Amino acid sequence: MTTMDQLRPANLSEMAPVALVHIDARRRICNVNAAAETLLQLSRRALIEKPLSEVIYHDSPLFELIDRAAREPAEITAPSTPISGPSVPVRTICDVRVRSVEGGEFILVLGDAPARDPSEGIAGAAGFGRILGHEVKNPLAGIIGAAQLLERQGLSGQAELLDIIKDEARRIERLVNRLSAFELFSAPRMQPCNVHALLDKVIAAERAAVGPKIEFRREFDPSLPDVQADPDHLQQAFQNIVRNAAEAASEGNGRGEVVVRTAYAAGMAMRQARLGSGLRRAMLISFEDNGQGIPRERQATMFDVFQSSKSGGRGLGLSVVSEVVSAHGGQIRVDSQPGSTRFTVLLPLVEAS
Repeated sequence: MTTMDQLRPANLSEMAPVALVHIDARRRICNVNAAAETLLQLSRRALIEKPLSEVIYHDSPLFELIDRAAREPAEITAPSTPISGPSVPVRTICDVRVRSVEGGEFILVLGDAPARDPSEGIAGAAGFGRILGHEVKNPLAGIIGAAQLLERQGLSGQAELLDIIKDEARRIERLVNRLSAFELFSAPRMQPCNVHALLDKVIAAERAAVGPKIEFRREFDPSLPDVQADPDHLQQAFQNIVRNAAEAASEGNGRGEVVVRTAYAAGMAMRQARLGSGLRRAMLISFEDNGQGIPRERQATMFDVFQSSKSGGRGLGLSVVSEVVSAHGGQIRVDSQPGSTRFTVLLPLVEAS
């Protein structure tokens, strides 16, 4: 087995069949081996001195792994990591290792991910069945909550709550039809979307489901343009985050609160293959709750399939969020401490023509 000590720049050309990429402190490519040329579909001459972000899309999890390697002395590993770029014909799944070397430089090891039992992943038949059941439950909770409020309130507020019932029922029908046709969250149907309209629907449905015990606050930047997105998929991702935030807030001290904010991501530029070449400005959407916080040891794996801290939970909600955000060329991160958790989603914006 190859050790990281052997993976020095001078030896890169001898290290087939794994792809090896040596980058400097500025994230520019210093050297590659033959397997990396094959993976990235570019010659060594074309790759040398090129910024890594021009070869692999900036929204790739690989860049987060490099950032972690810069902070931590240990080797960073990530199985089944998607790799895609302008010259990579299809999204490739690699087992990734990242190790920092002297001078703030890094060695990236990109190996073929071994075949896995399809029942272990989202795309497997078992995973598909669980996703279908899980994702139907979320909008159903909004429907049931709205119906219960109608029963208690009589004629008061019926129009707004009935709109929630109708909208959520239609969304269930669309979602089930698409999932039943094995169209998963990695294949969005893109169109211009008003994120604030989607967030308003999510907040209204969740408010109807949980009642007055949770306060929802909106802090939106009305100047933000549309994003290019699949509205059903993006609404599902937002609903999963808000549902988690509301559940966490209900378990905290005092009255629960969930704050949803939107803003320009200052100084941030992103690539999105489906929107064409070039960098685009980004929108930031954050979801903050005042719950008990997430233990540090859970934060690294909380977006994995079947990771859950809930009793009886299957841990699919946040893995769906990660899948949707990734398919939209975005990024998601979590920052948590006792008494506060914030999920931040970054999405590329549609540029005005």
